[in-house]
Amino acid sequence: MSKLSAITLFAVLLIPSLVMAHGPSRQKLVKEIEINAPADKVWSIISDYCSIKDWNPEVTACESTAGNEPDSVRTITLQNGQALEEKLAKYSAEKKSFMYYMTSPNTEAFPVNTHSLMITVSDNGGTSKVEFKGAFYRSFPGPNPPPDQTDEAAAEKLGEFYMKGLEGIKQAAE
Repeated sequence: MSKLSAITLFAVLLIPSLVMAHGPSRQKLVKEIEINAPADKVWSIISDYCSIKDWNPEVTACESTAGNEPDSVRTITLQNGQALEEKLAKYSAEKKSFMYYMTSPNTEAFPVNTHSLMITVSDNGGTSKVEFKGAFYRSFPGPNPPPDQTDEAAAEKLGEFYMKGLEGIKQAAE
């Protein structure tokens, strides 16, 4: 066997196994809503890191270690009794935005290993737009996840959670 043939055979056998060895890829999810209220009013509803319990009907309780300070850790309890621990990474009252990430997975709550979310309120000339821009990795590490642990299943479950929050903000502001 020639050297070129051996290299070609090696590449043909190795490349598919490397592709299959790769775990899930990072997924992005964006949801937004228009609100018939000024951005300052909308921001006042969501600006407290633990106010999520007031505008997302899926959240029944929230406790935080340091309010709106970076590195504040909050624990939220969902209607189904599951708890999530999340850490505030960025907070800007001037930009009306904050970003947090899940500190450890709870696959009973959401089929994801990691999750981060940037929430932004922007002024649209008397009305507002609230945007949730999230990123996550599904919980199942292999190439063939069960139906309830696919990228699509994770996006659907997180998307429903995002939309309930956005609709709750809209209801509270209008």
